[in-house]
Amino acid sequence: MTGVAMLAAAALLAGCAARDGVRLPAANRIVSESEALIVPAAGGPAVVDVVQRDYSNAVEQKVSLFTSSTIPGQNYLSIQMYGPMEATLDGQSRLGFRPVHVSRLSSEMRQQIPGVAMRTSPLYLQNQYGSFGYAFGRSAAGDACLYGWQQLRARDDERTLFQNRGNIQVRARLCDSDADERELLAVMYGYTINGTFEPQGWNPYGPPRPVDPTLGEDSSPILPAATELSTRAPRPAAAPGRVQRVAIEREAQSGEGGQPLRPVVAVPSPVAGTAPAAPGGAVVVPAPGCVYGAAGCN
Repeated sequence: MTGVAMLAAAALLAGCAARDGVRLPAANRIVSESEALIVPAAGGPAVVDVVQRDYSNAVEQKVSLFTSSTIPGQNYLSIQMYGPMEATLDGQSRLGFRPVHVSRLSSEMRQQIPGVAMRTSPLYLQNQYGSFGYAFGRSAAGDACLYGWQQLRARDDERTLFQNRGNIQVRARLCDSDADERELLAVMYGYTINGTFEPQGWNPYGPPRPVDPTLGEDSSPILPAATELSTRAPRPAAAPGRVQRVAIEREAQSGEGGQPLRPVVAVPSPVAGTAPAAPGGAVVVPAPGCVYGAAGCN
């Protein structure tokens, strides 16, 4: 074997020895559910997996949720958190910031929920983090779909170079063959954001809002909302009585012996020595003469 062939064989062996299995791209990695930056409310859709990608200026996660739908695609909650990342990520790409815009949202919905005509809700809604928007639609098969969005960012007059910096973008894609609009919308009200950045200047929520000045004052009643009170429990069904009540009209004539007839208001269940029951369970009321033990009655 020539020297060139020996060098080629050695290089080939070295290359084979360096292979240690398939790896996921460094940009994306699966993390545990306990590391999820956004999670649905307890009792909400189950978390399937969490995929994270780190940028030099942000972190992005897609939390996949249990899906029961004929619409192609996976339900999820996604979050993008812009803030100061580790110095080791300086060489990574940057995540561009794009504010919420109607045209961009329409493109997102067509991509994420194909084949379903989505209608943007005109309602102004708020969850615990502030205002949010959503669109809802139904497929030809009857599947309910919701696409929700929310941007968390301090107001322009509250942002400075050192305080109230940062931004959070949230998206929700939900399709279900058995749910309705209210049930899917509950996910937008119930999710929790768990992550944060260590620097104190990072605060996309803005400063705390002032307390209502009427709180604790007289002549300022605070009433509970109708949804905050329990409703009246249904009354249990009455147990069937042991005595069958029978209405009998009072007859004009008198009974034997000139005694006036007394109306029978209740007849107990048939026992030995009494009048038999009619077919179907109805009670047969004895004739007036038999009520008082007249001759000829059994």
